[in-house]
Parts: sequence; structure tokens; C-alpha cells
Amino acid sequence: MREFRKVKVNLGEKSYHIHIGKNIVDLLPEIISPSVTRKKIFLVSDEAVGSTILPRVRKILEDAGFELSIILVPSGEKSKSFEQLQILLSELLDNNIERRDIVIALGGGVIGDLVGFASSILYRGINFIQIPTTLLAQVDSSIGGKTAINVKQGKNLVGSFHQPKIVVADVNFLSTLSLREVKAGFAEIIKYAVLGNRAFFDWLNENSKKLLKLDTESLIHAIETSCKMKAKIVKEDEYEQGKRALLNLGHTFGHAFEKSVNTNSDGQSILHGEAIGIGICLAAKLSEEFEERFWKSKSAETFYNSLPNTLDNPMAQVFKDTMQVVMKSRSKSNLSERLKNVLEVNIEKQMNKIEKSYTFLATVGSTAPFIGLFGTVWGIMNSFQSIAISRNT
Repeated sequence: MREFRKVKVNLGEKSYHIHIGKNIVDLLPEIISPSVTRKKIFLVSDEAVGSTILPRVRKILEDAGFELSIILVPSGEKSKSFEQLQILLSELLDNNIERRDIVIALGGGVIGDLVGFASSILYRGINFIQIPTTLLAQVDSSIGGKTAINVKQGKNLVGSFHQPKIVVADVNFLSTLSLREVKAGFAEIIKYAVLGNRAFFDWLNENSKKLLKLDTESLIHAIETSCKMKAKIVKEDEYEQGKRALLNLGHTFGHAFEKSVNTNSDGQSILHGEAIGIGICLAAKLSEEFEERFWKSKSAETFYNSLPNTLDNPMAQVFKDTMQVVMKSRSKSNLSERLKNVLEVNIEKQMNKIEKSYTFLATVGSTAPFIGLFGTVWGIMNSFQSIAISRNT
């Protein structure tokens, strides 16, 4: 018997459900039918997903009698651009999309952001459905209605709030990801635990190996818990006027890393989740500057030393490795090499950019809109009280 979960994002007339499960995509026609006004559906995906997951989704929908108009965009962060937005809008209009039609975003965060933003401005707003195919997208970017593209000044600075009609998260899709991509998704999951769920943090510590091995029951629990936490915050602050800024934990530093490092053609020298993981640790380090006013006896070193020493706990080791890098950050020699080892990413050519950008990162609070996260990581773990970082992320 297949186990499915459903989480409601309660936003009045804009409410919708997140459907979570293994092979839940088999039920896609049944799930989306109430939101579809005619049998023609526009589906947007990227080239990578187009060769793996798309054929199955296409067959399921066509067997159910739907007519599909499929648009593929290049894979990677570079597709979150004005140029690709214009191309996508032109293709949708050339294929005679109507105001009452619906668009499906099948892919990771890039596709969800691009399609969501296009849907928000086409005919002044049409409906769209999120089918996230990465762990990071399933727990974060597909939920809450934030859509955006990147510009030369930074990530996600041009966009809109536009809620999807439905989100369908099939954990079976995650088997197409590399281990690196799965680990990148962990950063967003850990973020929720740190922001307000000690029991979930403890559960992650105990079950991280299962998650990395894509154990179905563990994945469903982690995704459902993360989605419930985000849904609650979005319900209270849909347009990020207050509490929702908590969800930007680590993103100011993380986006600075991405902008500095991802300058090559594929824009993926460092993945978003990797950058956010480091960003969370840097935010904690910054907050330590306020320690004299708050937890004088607690420090990042205290938290670091309290983590399990076992090397067979991936989550603990990632935390220990990244915290170690942060704690040694004032001695910049070999910082690049240490970051490379933590990320396990081949970014040899970009390492000098990390080195040069570190000074900027250390002073980002005075050079960009920024609200510090007060208290050390230890303080967050024990009191779960924080003030968020935030820029327009």
C-alpha cells in the first residue's frame, strides 16, 4: 500500500495542497483535474528532466486524455533570466495559451521560479502547478508563491508572489539526483529544524543516513515536516512583511557566494543548497559578534564541540566541517581549500573568487540591506528565538 501525505497551505481563496508520496505522480490526472478547465495543458521542463522524468509524466497525462504542449528550457541557473523569460512567454503565446489554461512546472527550483514568474505576468496572471523534482524544491522553493529571475545586481531581485494551484512532490523522482544534489537539499531541511523544531533536528541526526540513501518513509516524513513548517509561516505572512523573513536564514551570505562563484557557462560551480549551508554557518558566526550582549558563555566553538564525533553521521559531520571552516575564517590562508573540501565540489578555477569575495562577505551587513541573526547557533538550538537575515530573496 502506497503512503501519501497531504499538507494544506491555508491562504483563503488561494489555498492549495501539497501532495507527497512515492509514485504519487501516477495519480496526477486525478489530482489536477479539479483545477483544469480544458484538456490542453502546457508543461515546461528543462533539458535534464526532459530526458529522465518527463517521458513518464507525459505518458500518464496523455493516457488520461490530456493534450500536452511541451516546452524545454536549458538546464541550470542561467535560465532564470530576462532572456529566457521572454523566450518562454513567446513560446506559450505562439502555442495559443489562453487565460483559463494552466501551466505545469516540472523540474527543480529554477524551473519553478521561471514558470511561476511567467505565469504571474502572462495575461496578468494564469494558474500554474508545481511538480518539483529535486529535494530542495520539494521542501522549499515550490511552496509559498515566491517566483523570480536573476539580474546582474543579484539573485531573485525581479519577481512576484504568485501561489501555485497544486504542488505534487513524488519522492521517487529523487532517485534521478546525484548524491551532491541530495546533500544540497539537506541545507533547507536543516534550516527548518534550526528555526523552530528541536525534535525534528534530533530526528534528522538519527535518520540522516536513511535520508541520504533515499529511504522512502524517511523522505516523506522530512518533506512533510518541512512543508508543514513553511505552510504555517506563509499562512501568517504571505508577502514577507515580518515572520516569513526567517525562511531567508543563510540566504544573504549564500546568494553572495553564488553570485561570486557561479560565473561560468553552466552557473553551477556551487549549488544553491551548498551555498545556503555555508551561509547559515556564516550567519551564526556573524551573530557571535553580538555574543557579549547575549549568550556570553555559549559560542560557536561550544556548539561545534557538542556535536557527535562519529564520522558515520553525515549531518553531524557536515555541520562540524562547515563550522570548522567558519571558525578559522579569520585566518584566510587555505580558506579556499577548506571550503572546497567541505563542499566536495570541483571548483578549482573559482576558488580565487571565494578568497577575494570573503572580505565582502564579512562586511555584507554594512553594504546591503541586512538584519543580523542574533544569538549563536547554540542559542537558536536551545531557545528557538531568532531575528532573520533578509534581503529580497
